[in-house]
Amino acid sequence: MEETRRQIAHATSQWHKLYTSKVAAPPAVLFELLSDMPNYGRWLPRSAAFAQTTDVEPYPVQLGSRYHDGIPGEPGKDWWGTVTGFQPPGSLDFHHTIQVSQLKATLDTHIHYSIEHADGSTQVTRWAVLDIAMPILFRPLRPLIIRSFDEENARTMAAVKKYAEAHPDGIPCTRQPSRQAGSTT
Repeated sequence: MEETRRQIAHATSQWHKLYTSKVAAPPAVLFELLSDMPNYGRWLPRSAAFAQTTDVEPYPVQLGSRYHDGIPGEPGKDWWGTVTGFQPPGSLDFHHTIQVSQLKATLDTHIHYSIEHADGSTQVTRWAVLDIAMPILFRPLRPLIIRSFDEENARTMAAVKKYAEAHPDGIPCTRQPSRQAGSTT
């Protein structure tokens, strides 16, 4: 009975979207940018939802690497994730769970990147899947969560495209993490 009440009190829904961009840079450059998580700051400016990725272990990133993402150090604005797929230079997958304490919500997030050579450029597709569990009472706020998530995904795709096209022959200073794995300062 208690389990049934808890299930009724929480609604679960799913949202997903494909983000696609044609980028004038080789697949290897894009894969390097997307997989070099401690150095996202070189191409992805800070936002209200993202500041940096830290504590990447093991590094260089590989299948199974764990990371601290969002705005590490700010309670409620950070989360831990795992690299769940790693096939250079064609695909990369991430999974993380975000707790939104103000809404008593859990956002189970899966991101898949497909990176494919196409007609002299590279087709980058980001498939974002979001499972949202939250109290029914807060369900009317679901569109705000989705809008924020959608804006951050679109911002990420635009930033990686802009940077890769400015550096199509390779990335300066690759594999030099801006923060050592495990560092929080």
